[in-house]
Amino acid sequence: MMDIIVILILVAAVVLAVARLIYVLHSIHQGLPLILSHHKTVKTLVVLGSGGHTVEMLKMVAALNPKKYNPRVYVVADTDKISNKKLLQVEEHFKGEGQFVVEVVPRTREVGQSWVTSAFTTLHALVVSFVILVRHRPALILANGPGTCVPLCAGAVMLRVLGVTPSRVVFVESLCRVRSLSLSGRILYPISDHFFVQWPQLTINHPRAHYNGRLV
Repeated sequence: MMDIIVILILVAAVVLAVARLIYVLHSIHQGLPLILSHHKTVKTLVVLGSGGHTVEMLKMVAALNPKKYNPRVYVVADTDKISNKKLLQVEEHFKGEGQFVVEVVPRTREVGQSWVTSAFTTLHALVVSFVILVRHRPALILANGPGTCVPLCAGAVMLRVLGVTPSRVVFVESLCRVRSLSLSGRILYPISDHFFVQWPQLTINHPRAHYNGRLV
């Protein structure tokens, strides 16, 4: 009898989790406008993907109102030594308006790393991402790739399913992606609340994508 009760509880938990996942994905695919404009301040998590990705993202961050998008949580990969210096330049541009912190995550995959070992490093990155998300509970997550942003964005959706935090994910595809989405873009396209591309032809096969011209 006890075994049957346990099984029923497990089945009910799985059904509830699936139903909640369907509800969250449905709300994402509705393409509803973000309600963040009604908030006085918006805790914003910014994922810096290193190299050109960091340059593009920081150009977009520099255009934000630092008083409204505050505090800001920057996330950089543990092997990325350049992004931290560049984000400090943006914060100097803000002249101390608002607060910011920097969090470090392990890379999901290094260049040349095998796909087998990548599974373990990705799992490690996902666990660290969960900790960061629970600690800060951002209202908005800004990402433009590469792989560093995938565990954070996926983790945000998982926590949203669990009702822990209602983070909204905004993904901006890199300017260099002219004819096809990046791997990160293809993974996050179904679970991003808003997905922006910078070339109009990318919206042909991706109807949920928004094209508002060049953003960087």
